[in-house]
Amino acid sequence: MKNRHRGFTLIELLVVIAIIAVLIALLLPAVQAAREAARRAQCVNNLKQLALAVQNYHDTGGAIPPSGVATTNVGNQWYSFKIRILPYIEQPGVYNCINLNFGATTSDTTTNSLDPQFTNRTLLHIQINAYNCPSDSNIPDPTYSSASYAENLGPAVANYKQTMVGPTYFLGTSNTKVCGVTESLGYTVNLASITDGTSNTVIWSELVKGRGANPIASGTDGLHMVYGLTDADECSLASQPQPDFAMTQKCHSSNTFLDDRKGMQWARPPIGRGGGYVHTIAPNKKSCTFGSLADILHELIGVSSYHPGGVNVSFLDGSVRFINTSISYPTWLAIGTRDGGEVVSADSL
Repeated sequence: MKNRHRGFTLIELLVVIAIIAVLIALLLPAVQAAREAARRAQCVNNLKQLALAVQNYHDTGGAIPPSGVATTNVGNQWYSFKIRILPYIEQPGVYNCINLNFGATTSDTTTNSLDPQFTNRTLLHIQINAYNCPSDSNIPDPTYSSASYAENLGPAVANYKQTMVGPTYFLGTSNTKVCGVTESLGYTVNLASITDGTSNTVIWSELVKGRGANPIASGTDGLHMVYGLTDADECSLASQPQPDFAMTQKCHSSNTFLDDRKGMQWARPPIGRGGGYVHTIAPNKKSCTFGSLADILHELIGVSSYHPGGVNVSFLDGSVRFINTSISYPTWLAIGTRDGGEVVSADSL
């Protein structure tokens, strides 16, 4: 008799397929976790390089870079914090192409080469990898080059008699009155000013970029969105016994979509566009605006990330730490000021 070669039955084939499916299901989360770990490591490295760039800038110029200008009495210096450190993150070519006799352009609205708006518009289209977290693939506006890192502007100035108490500053003086108080600007900050200690003062963190919903009504709820408050809210909340906490609570309760283009132009200084963030908003909470994201300072743009459980921040000493979303609010405020005198223990971060 001839030997018969028995093949697989349908049941056996289905069992094999089921086993393979289970193995894939078990391996996929591990692969995704490994990829996220690699992205998070790259994000940490980016933030470390940015912190070291601030130190190198300080060693050269004797001060921390300015976040922009308060008025026009300092010439055409309408540039973001990120512009100033380009030579220190191996981007001297980009920095050297900037005509510092003109400010950073805001749009591509002109094609006239004699128009000041035309001069530096190339900056709007140069993407700097070091300014973007690989875990955040959002595109705030496909026309422009974006950033997902922002410098620390300290807590909201309205709560501190219109004074910046963080590690950054704006060039020039201001005659602008907000909530009846004139802005107290026009000074520089150096490392000697950081009496809280460079290891206790945050200089950079990450923020989730917008998704560019247009019209805004088509947007979705989430960390990428900026929500709306009113100008009157800024003043009324600043008068509360605990104004920072009152502001973050008010922002958290807002359901008004106002902007979905956070971080869209890294070369410009307005907060929420290419500028900084405020420590009034706790990590991974809603960001809000009191009117327009064209403002350089008076907004409630907070830190956020797509890393599970918290955000990466870099300190002025060059260290990078992962801050849990559950960090105590007083501790979060404390590491946002330069000379508040708060005592912050390492185990509280």
